[in-house]
Amino acid sequence: MNRRHILRCAALGCTVPVIALGAAACGGSSSSGGGSGSNASSGSKSSGSVSGKSVVFIPGATGVGFYNTMGAGIQAAAKKYGMNYSTQGAADFTPSAQTPIVDGVCSKSPSVLIVAPTDPNAMRSSIQRCMNEGVKVVTVDTGLTNTSGLVSAITSDSKQGGEEAGDLVGKLLHGSGQVATLSLSPTATTQVQRVDGFRTALKKFPHIAIVSNQYTQQAESSSLTTARSVLSSHPSVKAFFGAAEPNTEGVAQAFTGKKIINIGYDADPPEVQLLKQGKISALVIQQPAKEGQLAVEYAADALKGDTAAIKKSVDLPNVLITTAQANSAKAKKYYYTSSS
Repeated sequence: MNRRHILRCAALGCTVPVIALGAAACGGSSSSGGGSGSNASSGSKSSGSVSGKSVVFIPGATGVGFYNTMGAGIQAAAKKYGMNYSTQGAADFTPSAQTPIVDGVCSKSPSVLIVAPTDPNAMRSSIQRCMNEGVKVVTVDTGLTNTSGLVSAITSDSKQGGEEAGDLVGKLLHGSGQVATLSLSPTATTQVQRVDGFRTALKKFPHIAIVSNQYTQQAESSSLTTARSVLSSHPSVKAFFGAAEPNTEGVAQAFTGKKIINIGYDADPPEVQLLKQGKISALVIQQPAKEGQLAVEYAADALKGDTAAIKKSVDLPNVLITTAQANSAKAKKYYYTSSS
């Protein structure tokens, strides 16, 4: 696993104040990433033999800046190859919502399925049926426990992202205090790895305690309600870590006049605005468009039987951007292009 790809706070001269949050109107919600592997660059050859083939993208949830930006990357790469692109998905980040979408898509036997599984085990059977039909399958963002038969599993280094967030929280709390975590799922690979990484980092700060670990629904309003409930039960909480977009945006809206450290994931336009305003302290930012582009390139190579350049597992680096860094040129190149 690539271990130090995230931009360090010190690299850009970070000064992250504890922030006073007010309720803010915010458009967009979200989700997000995990896995193991290595960085990769394009290894695709001539695209002629895949022209006219079909690519279908099934995100973890619809209306999410991360997945919309990934979809834009997939669409651009498909266009380059002359492939037909479409996307289908469900609003809820759950296997019960995603399974019928995958089953319906696979019944039509597209050439390529690019999918972000909402559960590493529950989604395996539907994805396996797709592969049994000869469909080339690439997982992106979240992954499967059993990866056999996949062209590739492409993600970001979620554990490292969680560790970087935990390191920053520890420093901002000066090594002492109560913390809460919010996540979308107790099983989705990226969500588990981010929270695990966060917990690992906080072991270096024995006087910091995680007093609440909550799982929310996809809607941002759920994270808002959950954050307020956490503070009611644990009024001494001074920091929140959100493992997905709606978690971080919900926390940003949850408190008026309450000083809180709010660190989370991703960088859709509403989140970036909140980061610049200081209502989000820092964001761990992925590369969703690159994930999507690479998924198409590998799938095209697989369709052509040119598998030499395909990596079975890819971990793309993240960056950690703070409020103090939000307007820097280095930060801006990582911001997502799409919201909900």
